[in-house]
Amino acid sequence: MTIAAPGRGPALGLVAPFFLAAPAGLLAAGLILAFSNGDTLLAINAPRTVAATHAAVIGWLTTAIFGAIYQLGPAVLGGRLISTRLARIHFAVHAAAVPTFVWAIWRWDVVLMSVAGVGLVASFVLFLINAVPAVGSPWRGTLPSRYLAASLGFVALAAGFGITWVGALEHLWFPVTMGRLAGHAHLGLLGWLGLTVMGVAYQLVPMFNVVQRKYPVAGGHILAFTSSAIVAGALILMTDPGPWVRVTVAVAMTAGPALWGVEMLRLMLARSRRTLDVQGRATFVALGFLAVAIVLGMLAAVGEPVSPGGEPARILLAYGITGISGWAGVMLIGNSYKILPFLVWYHRYRQFAGIRPVPVVADIYSEGVARATLAIHSAATAVAAAGALLGELDILRTGGVLLAGGAALHLASLAHIVLAPHAPTPRPVGPGEVATR
Repeated sequence: MTIAAPGRGPALGLVAPFFLAAPAGLLAAGLILAFSNGDTLLAINAPRTVAATHAAVIGWLTTAIFGAIYQLGPAVLGGRLISTRLARIHFAVHAAAVPTFVWAIWRWDVVLMSVAGVGLVASFVLFLINAVPAVGSPWRGTLPSRYLAASLGFVALAAGFGITWVGALEHLWFPVTMGRLAGHAHLGLLGWLGLTVMGVAYQLVPMFNVVQRKYPVAGGHILAFTSSAIVAGALILMTDPGPWVRVTVAVAMTAGPALWGVEMLRLMLARSRRTLDVQGRATFVALGFLAVAIVLGMLAAVGEPVSPGGEPARILLAYGITGISGWAGVMLIGNSYKILPFLVWYHRYRQFAGIRPVPVVADIYSEGVARATLAIHSAATAVAAAGALLGELDILRTGGVLLAGGAALHLASLAHIVLAPHAPTPRPVGPGEVATR
């Protein structure tokens, strides 16, 4: 673990917009699920399902990760940004491309999808120009930096295959089969999101939970094995293999995250901070969702024989919900309530410490609101996944409404952290001290 030095990071005004815009993607995904129709449970490539997935992945999780890497790279990993102006342009391009792309998928307008897809590719290129020097080499540096560097390679691969599939839909170059969709999805979901979540956790879990007696023992091996399994597995899935080949791929792909989960559990059980805050709670909840996602992924690989009602789309949908909204999403929510308040304190109040009373980091956000957001989101994820597995559209829609409500609360609380003034919590005056205002 390396020590944070936020003074080397970019201005709060560059990072905060990414965190504030991100929950809008989850809000959109929740609303899309809230208005699901019967196709959602019958085909995983139904337009509304694909739209909700991309709203959650590129609109919510990816947008927040952009902001986190822009901050963590210079401040924690020792890298640098090529240009803060380029990062601001990147935000504008991404904020325009994402809703256009999601809307095009909802309408299944392949021409508009292609135009918006080019915008998304431009967004990822602009991001990588800054992110690669900020993160560093995948073969050197700290464990978190190696994970993040590997994840940048996977986001480039996922974006490349994604825009190719969009071009194939418009120009009919070749059929976009379920196997090709699965390969693209796992490059993005496990290669980009998964490795990012894993790498950031190696930095933030020990830091926020004060873990001093235990250290990661297999992080480098997990990274190498998981990266290899994702590359090989994605390429194999694109050939539309039979069920037992898919099961073999699933075992290989899930082994790394499962071992990572064991590492995180070891670290959390060895923590010095015994009282769990929102980030600690989120870590345990996310590990639970990861375990469920692994089981569902294995069952989805088997396919129709073990699918509820003989409908594979239901178990695939539940797998996606628990992996995206449960594992990655819960970790993101927990970390956001630690990263953003600290940045606000550092950039807005640090210079006044010792001169006048200033709030501490705990004064900048409400632990109660943070826990409520985490609870609503976790419950919403469980309800939506249950609705998918049971084939009950009303339960799935209810989960979507709850996801949208949790996203709105998350957005409002993050906006309060960044925009509202914060007062220090009064403390008792000790003997011989003078009360000050």
